[in-house]
Amino acid sequence: MAYLNVKIAGMPDERFQLTRLRTTVGRSARSDLCIPDAFASRLHAEIRQEGDSFWLHDLGSANGTRYNGNPVIAPLPLTTGGKIQIGETTLVFEDDRSMPHISATLIGDSTSTLDPATTIALSNRINPTSDFLESELATRTDLLGLISKVGVALLSSSGLDDTLEQVASLVFDAVPAERVVIMLRDPKLNDELQIRVARQRGKDEPLTEVRISRTVMHEVVENGKSVLTSDAQHDPKFASQTIMLQGIRSVLAVPLCVDERHVFGLIYADSPTWEDSFKAEHLDILTTLASVASIRVENVSLLDERINRERMERELALATEIQQRFQPEGPPLIEGYEFQGISFSCYEIGGDYYDFLNRHDGKMLVALGDVSGKGTAAALLMSSLHAAMHAQVAAKTSLEETVTSINKYLAENTPANRFITLFVTELDPATGLIKFINAGHNPPLIGRANGTVEQLGSGGLPLGIMPFAQYDVGNAQLGPGDALVIYSDGVTEANNLAEDEFGLERLTQVVSTNIGRSATGIRDKVELALSAFTGTAAPNDDITLVIVKRV
Repeated sequence: MAYLNVKIAGMPDERFQLTRLRTTVGRSARSDLCIPDAFASRLHAEIRQEGDSFWLHDLGSANGTRYNGNPVIAPLPLTTGGKIQIGETTLVFEDDRSMPHISATLIGDSTSTLDPATTIALSNRINPTSDFLESELATRTDLLGLISKVGVALLSSSGLDDTLEQVASLVFDAVPAERVVIMLRDPKLNDELQIRVARQRGKDEPLTEVRISRTVMHEVVENGKSVLTSDAQHDPKFASQTIMLQGIRSVLAVPLCVDERHVFGLIYADSPTWEDSFKAEHLDILTTLASVASIRVENVSLLDERINRERMERELALATEIQQRFQPEGPPLIEGYEFQGISFSCYEIGGDYYDFLNRHDGKMLVALGDVSGKGTAAALLMSSLHAAMHAQVAAKTSLEETVTSINKYLAENTPANRFITLFVTELDPATGLIKFINAGHNPPLIGRANGTVEQLGSGGLPLGIMPFAQYDVGNAQLGPGDALVIYSDGVTEANNLAEDEFGLERLTQVVSTNIGRSATGIRDKVELALSAFTGTAAPNDDITLVIVKRV
């Protein structure tokens, strides 16, 4: 892993792990690494991972960024021990992949045995053999061997299904049952009991049709009691149509639980013979077996949950990395203009999209889109928009054809309840003329050099609603000192703790007051105003801001 050792005068050193593809550093609380340095810009610098290497980018900071004493003008590769200077803060880059690794011996596999501490912990937790040792069967060597076999067999099993199959086999060894059924609660089905194992003695294939008395299930799972009946046909408590029709005479059922207050399943055994198959000692044995099995089943279930959670986390991290790669590597460099864009996701991945795309005729496309909803679904739709925009630019289609083609594609290939608002403009750097289409997006602002602020038209329907929707093309002029400010609704609809919205009026005021600043300065002032307004309130939507300034 790669780290930054953060050294700030008068404060203890900290170690910050670089886990994201793009890590922002600055004074803003929205930065991934927030540094309380008065000489740092709110969004000062960024560290990007490219394959196995890391690169340092300055984000147009007011006081600049230095690496090993040299100013950062263009992206620079980081090496272990390299020093990044931001104001009075020093960040030392470390990459432990260049350090020697120490091999370790894996313990706890199928051939491992419990150490004494683990054995004591288990025995203190359930002591499954105490009741058995006090019974009259305690001297029987074969039963002691069975208990030993239970421990070894359950420790050697791997996943949950394997563990449950082992438990069923052990039940057949322990009691004279003809059928064994194991049921567990399923959290995905409101904790309803589901059959996980159903076997008949001497047959390998599982039983396809199993019916168990609801009275027995209720007694075991809801009341947490064991059931033993040697004459189920005439037992007034358990006799039922299910038992009568199947000719069941002897029934054993015990709960699966580690905590008596929460039964998460049961082991059921029965026999259709006309002899008294089950005795009290069989109930003791099955109860003991269930006690040991409960711990193993719970542990395996927790392990499966952890594995699934880690898999989901890995997939989410990969999705985040892919989405971050969709963002522009940096603002374009066009003489006479400044460009800035920044996006903060409400969750790990988001549905906002912004881009700068060079056209074949020297013009520049600037786009900002906002997918309805949040999270993974929005991110998937955003990736479709990103691909479609780049494909249209590569095909040299006009602005009008680009938007109508993307709208038709999305309308035909996305759910009816999903749509995208999009503002896209084509800038002619030579004249400052901009052509734009607004597909249901928030009206962008043009801040004039004299401090006045104008709104651009709202335009047509969002993309993906009607396949043959028509979109009007608007025109505007950027003069020297003017700035185009495009934003997602996460900016104007940002809430504070009192649930008031930041609003268009506040955004307009920030743009008007700071129109004399650079594109970076306007971006920082908008972000500062947002942070001051929202305070400690959690973000309720993705926040994206794009600024085009003619200097």
